Amino acid sequence: MLQNLRRGLIVITAFSVAVASAAGPAGAADPSSAQTGSAASAPAQLSPDVARKAKGTDPAARNRVLTEYWTPERMRNARPMETVLRETVKPTPLRAGTGIDRAQKPVIVPPAAPTVEPLAEAATTTVNDVVAPNAIPPIEPPPVTGPNTYRPDYPTGHKVARTMGKVFFTMGGQDAVCSAGVVTSPGKALVWTAGHCVHGGGSGGAWARNWIFVPNYTLLSSGNPVAPYGIWYATALFADRAWVDHKTQHSDVGAAIMQFRADKLIQNVVGAQGIAFSLPYYPAVTAFGYPADAPFNGELLWRADSHSFDAGASIIFMQNQMNGGSSGGYWLSGFNGESGLVNGHNSFMVDNAKGFMFSPYYGLSTSAFYNEVKDYTPAS
Repeated sequence: MLQNLRRGLIVITAFSVAVASAAGPAGAADPSSAQTGSAASAPAQLSPDVARKAKGTDPAARNRVLTEYWTPERMRNARPMETVLRETVKPTPLRAGTGIDRAQKPVIVPPAAPTVEPLAEAATTTVNDVVAPNAIPPIEPPPVTGPNTYRPDYPTGHKVARTMGKVFFTMGGQDAVCSAGVVTSPGKALVWTAGHCVHGGGSGGAWARNWIFVPNYTLLSSGNPVAPYGIWYATALFADRAWVDHKTQHSDVGAAIMQFRADKLIQNVVGAQGIAFSLPYYPAVTAFGYPADAPFNGELLWRADSHSFDAGASIIFMQNQMNGGSSGGYWLSGFNGESGLVNGHNSFMVDNAKGFMFSPYYGLSTSAFYNEVKDYTPAS
């Protein structure tokens, strides 16, 4: 199968059990200190046009200008990052990964529950504000597009829906969109996504700008999007170094550290999914994301249930009909309807395997990446 993947790749770039403690010292995000090892990093920056409108360089000024920039209309018009990549770079063939040591014991970081009440802010119907969980009327879902991909009937504030969300950013001069989710970390500020949702990959790639995360992004029956838990602004971006240096699909892993919102950390507000490394192949997995290419519209959270399989080259895959915009949406193993362990994410598809989604295998390299980024917390 690997030979077929190498011929047909089209990048639409759409871990006995050891238990790892998520407790430990955390330090203020200083990306300049993470320029060696598995994680490449950069401070989250504004694009020049947005920076010119900011009156000051403090977080409040940055947040204000980003709120003004990311209007509901601009969010709706943001293009799936996969589409942007497909039109601006040449497809990259799969390369051999570092190999998978099946003798490695799984390492598990458990999910985390919220520790504070949702931020109390005035309810509105714009994405720039907060509405009370469960106060949003459901909209009629589109038709099911595949045997295992469907729109889950989650109310706003559902325990898995609130940890997932949409990412908006600017890359290559274009506004783009991906999916992402909060993952348990000592710093309690970690949002997990695909590498291509933070960096273009390879020598010609660049770091994303204007990066924001909207957990539990929801569409009202009126057609207006809302942010039940507010907009969260990145303070630092991270990507697997092999993705940044070589744009290898098995290293398409990224993350962001989110700023405080009302003096609260994002993990404490919405909770977090656990994460696992070096799991055996073929576990049942549940994928989530906000697919945006037809027949989807990018406004709704979708779910796919399947098993993951070995594609070779440190890549796994699952049956999953999602597409552009769902990149970064995580795959949960051991999902109990509310929480699970992230051990993959929507990364890319190939043209000779329609209806399937591919992900880096979460082994030693992804574990090393997580260990390098997990302790970061935003500066006060």
